[in-house]
Order: sequence, then structure tokens, then C-alpha cells
Amino acid sequence: MINCLVKNWMTSPAVTVTPDTTILAARDVMSEQKLKILLIAEKDQLLGVVTQRGLIRIDFSVLGEEVRNESVALSEIKIDSIMTRNPRITQPDSSIPKAARVMLENRIAALPVVEDERLIGILSSSDLMRFIIYACPLLEKEILVDQYMSDEIISVNPKTTLLEAHRITGTKRIRTLPVLEDDRLVGILTRTDLVCSDPSRLASKEHQDLLLKFLVRPVEKVMKKNLITISPDAPIAEAARLMLENVVHSLLVVDEDQKLVGVLTESDLFLMIVQKFF
Repeated sequence: MINCLVKNWMTSPAVTVTPDTTILAARDVMSEQKLKILLIAEKDQLLGVVTQRGLIRIDFSVLGEEVRNESVALSEIKIDSIMTRNPRITQPDSSIPKAARVMLENRIAALPVVEDERLIGILSSSDLMRFIIYACPLLEKEILVDQYMSDEIISVNPKTTLLEAHRITGTKRIRTLPVLEDDRLVGILTRTDLVCSDPSRLASKEHQDLLLKFLVRPVEKVMKKNLITISPDAPIAEAARLMLENVVHSLLVVDEDQKLVGVLTESDLFLMIVQKFF
């Protein structure tokens, strides 16, 4: 029988910071630990969470009048002023497929694990990748990448502006944009890349001209050129391994001629867990 309980796959203890940790210190922790979600806790009590994207996209206006002025340093702002309170959680005796469904439906990359109101760990997308690597080879029939990849490819070219890329990822609700030049795959742009390169959240309203100049730059200025690809007939466990080892949330699927035929994301793998292991 395949071991599907959260407590056997979660990461424990979870990396946490206290509510009086500064935003800059929290960023350093997330960068050093390669975290997508940081838990804010005190004495084993979960108080809230902050995502990597949430830290990057800080808008001073949400912090109140006293910190709207840019002269207020990020080193003075506490993490509890921007954390999400009452986040979704899971329990140690819950099943991995149930947790994967919560992560899939809510588009989140991790769930704090709480038992008797005490924080005991975290179940992240990396933990789910480890589960896939272990569990999929135990199934009677092998699952291949092309069974779960999306073959509806939405791409941009190197000269597409960052502003247009923002619009596409927002309206299409996608996190990955392959970059094609004359039908040749030359790069990849993720939603996180866009957010990381966008100065708007840290710029005052007086800096709109600077922001506009930045957003009309081509995506080739920020796209990743070191591409991680996989074959459509590769085992899904191999895709999980590549995502885990390279700390990425999507893979470009190419055929034997290196032509782009699809995109496989973490969400696709979450869906696979739900369908194959419930």
C-alpha cells in the first residue's frame, strides 16, 4: 500500500519567523532557504503566512499612512503588517491527495501542518514532488508527461514588452510563458520573473514615468535562457525530479526535434495526484 499521509511527507520542523521580523530579514530567510511560503509563528502558534510573490509585490499603500512615504525603510517594517492571517492548513493524518486538491483549488504552493492548534510542519510543493517520485513507480500503469501537460501553448517573442507579458499572464491566468523566435524555443518567462523585475510595488506614485519606461522593455531582458525541458513520453516521476532538483514550478515539453509541444506545471502534477491516488 502506498503511504499517502501528510505526516510522512511534510517537512518538520518548518522554517518560521516571528511577527516582529522585518520584511528585509524575511526576504533573506526565504532566499537562503529557497522557500515559496514563509510561516509566521510564535510559541508553536501559527499566526500567518507570507508568499515569495507577496514579499516582492509589496505595495506601501496597504501598510497604512504612516509607512506610505518611501523614506520609511523596509528594514523598519514588520512582517506581521503584510502577512495573510488565518491561512489554509492541513492536518498530519490528512491524505496527500486531499492536501494536493486544496493546493490546486486555491493556487497555493504549501500548507502549514497543524495538530491540536500547534504548528508541527509544512507540506510544500517540493514535498509533493518527493511523493510523486516515490509513489508513481508503484502504480500498475506508468504515467507519462503527455497525459497531464497542456498542449495549448501561449507564447511570446523576445521583443514582446514586459507590459504585454504582464497582461497575458494576468488575463490567461498562467504562470509560464515560453519565448519563441521563428518557432524556435529561446527562453522562458515566469510570473515570478515578471514580478521580481517590476519596480512598481516599491516605487511611489511620482515614479510612473520610470515605471512606464521599464515596462516597455522587451522580455528578452529578463527571460531565462537556461532551459529545463522534458520529453512528452518521459515518466511523470522524472518531471517531478527535475522540478525538485532545479527548484522550478514548470517544465517545457519538447519533442525529439526540440520543438515545443507543451508545458507541464506543478498544478498539473497536483491534479495527477488527486486523480491517481484518491
